[in-house]
Amino acid sequence: MKKNSIIKRLFAAGLILIFSGSIGLVHPSPKAHASVGSIALSVTDPIKKKGEVFSVICKVTAPAGVLEADFYVDYNTSVLKFIDGGAKASKETGGVHIRSLDNTDSPARRTFSLSFLAQETGDATVFIRSGANVTDGDGNPLSLQTGKVDIVVNETGEQEAAPGSTPEAAQPEQTPKLSNNCKVSELLTNAITLKPEFDPTIRTYEAEVGFDTSTFFLDYKLASKKARAQIKGNRDLTYGLNKVTLTVTAESGKKKRYIFMVTRKTEPDATPAADQAVSGPAADTTQPLDKSENNGYSIILYIVIGLLAVFSVAMIFLVKRQRAELEYYYEEEEREKRLETENDRRSGESDLEGGEIRSEAREFDDRY
Repeated sequence: MKKNSIIKRLFAAGLILIFSGSIGLVHPSPKAHASVGSIALSVTDPIKKKGEVFSVICKVTAPAGVLEADFYVDYNTSVLKFIDGGAKASKETGGVHIRSLDNTDSPARRTFSLSFLAQETGDATVFIRSGANVTDGDGNPLSLQTGKVDIVVNETGEQEAAPGSTPEAAQPEQTPKLSNNCKVSELLTNAITLKPEFDPTIRTYEAEVGFDTSTFFLDYKLASKKARAQIKGNRDLTYGLNKVTLTVTAESGKKKRYIFMVTRKTEPDATPAADQAVSGPAADTTQPLDKSENNGYSIILYIVIGLLAVFSVAMIFLVKRQRAELEYYYEEEEREKRLETENDRRSGESDLEGGEIRSEAREFDDRY
């Protein structure tokens, strides 16, 4: 009996454990569904010539959008030298600090372009330092997958010949033929959107950059090492539409031009939370004042100031004139009073003299 009772208890405990485990499988912990994002690094050509300036594109992506990013990009300082990374990147000891904080928008991707100088020959690695902090569009921290790029810097900027292969100098001399290849084989930009996707056969594109982006970065790889490229119009972007051109000149002199119509946003993106109802007047957003409107307001302001100045001068003149008239009036009134007083005094003296004369005449008559 005791043995059967123990078996029953063990059987019941096993059922309870199985039931608890099934509940855990059906309702997993929220931590099992932590948001995942990525920080990817890319370069058009991993082999660079000593003295060459090139760009490493850093893309931060997340399914729910990227609100803020704060992380370091490390590299071999003995081989590479950091040149520029825009307003969001700054050089610090051992790496580049990228800080994109206090944003009001949360695009699916934030792109940063870092310029480096290949200052010494050797192998270098550009990678993301551990401890990166990125939050998604809902303000939640992301679990990040990070990448790296390996770069080789040599004297030629080309792949070195494998051991045992015949060097080019030992090859039979041939009549040199100038290349007509002026294509771009690969292209990376810091645009939020690029339409259509880059294709070497397509020459015109539409791109969009953020409100706080003043430079349209283009990092490219030419199909021919002997071709040369020139970029115009990609810096100091104005709000609205800008035209950027990438002109590639082949060794033979043949040219191909790629045109990018770049739109710089005129205001930051405002992404309201999904659970908030938007009602009433739209929230105020700061927009750059159009120059023509600014000139109109200035002209009106100048006219108003001018009218006020004229009115003030006129009022001062009228007040002075009124004051002068009052002073003249008071002086005339005072003069008349003095004349009346003088006349009254003289009239009294005349009456007194007449009375004395009449009195003397009366005395004379009485006497005789």
